[in-house]
Amino acid sequence: MVRISNFIVGFLNCLSLLLGLVSIAMSVYFYVHGIGSSQCEKALENPLLITGIVLLVVSLLGLIGSCCRLNAFLFLYLTVMVCLMIGLLGFTVFTFMVTNNGVGKTFSNKGVSKIRTWDLANWLENHFVKGKKWDNMRSCLRESEICRTSNFYKKNLSLIQSGCCKPPSECGIEQKGATMWAAPKEGKATNNSDCNTWNNQQNKLCYDCNACKEGFLMNIKKQWKYLAVFNLCALVLVILSYGFGSCAMKNNRKNNRMIRKYHP
Repeated sequence: MVRISNFIVGFLNCLSLLLGLVSIAMSVYFYVHGIGSSQCEKALENPLLITGIVLLVVSLLGLIGSCCRLNAFLFLYLTVMVCLMIGLLGFTVFTFMVTNNGVGKTFSNKGVSKIRTWDLANWLENHFVKGKKWDNMRSCLRESEICRTSNFYKKNLSLIQSGCCKPPSECGIEQKGATMWAAPKEGKATNNSDCNTWNNQQNKLCYDCNACKEGFLMNIKKQWKYLAVFNLCALVLVILSYGFGSCAMKNNRKNNRMIRKYHP
């Protein structure tokens, strides 16, 4: 029984170690191939990196404790696991709330004395799109060359490209080239403010358009939903590891007592 529980703990920690390395690798990939030092990919890059490092450290503690049958390491491992479970559960619930408007609004409207203490429905918008925060996002979108000419020969543009790189279709603005557009002689077809915001200059385009902000926000929500699924898988793995880790430590104690009894 001692060997079985230690084997299972070691196996589960190998999985969590692999999961942590994948998380770190994905974060590094976003940093190298994404926007780099800008803020565009920080919304996903930083949580992935933190989760990966924590899983890596915890897995190493579990592997040392189970493989070497060292209860001191297993005790430290289980203590950290409790904190990790609470943190993963809290962050997963929080991610679910900020990416689902209905749930976020329901929770946000429940405050002390009917005061909205949390605005979870608009948390992502407030932290990445609203006010001066958009300045950083706009700068890194420019640096990413997401609106480079070659993109406009694709049949399907992403939400960010469609909102940031060309004027809204309802404006009736005619395309004269890959990135050149001209307003019709009879005037714009709608009063949409984005029609007036559009500019043919490559450093302006529609980066200040509401459509651009909406596309960017939807992309962030999509990324965070993937992150929520990742954290949920990690949480299940952590719970299993904690359960078998507790059994392994208990069995190690019994085994050590038997050894001392028969080999004083």
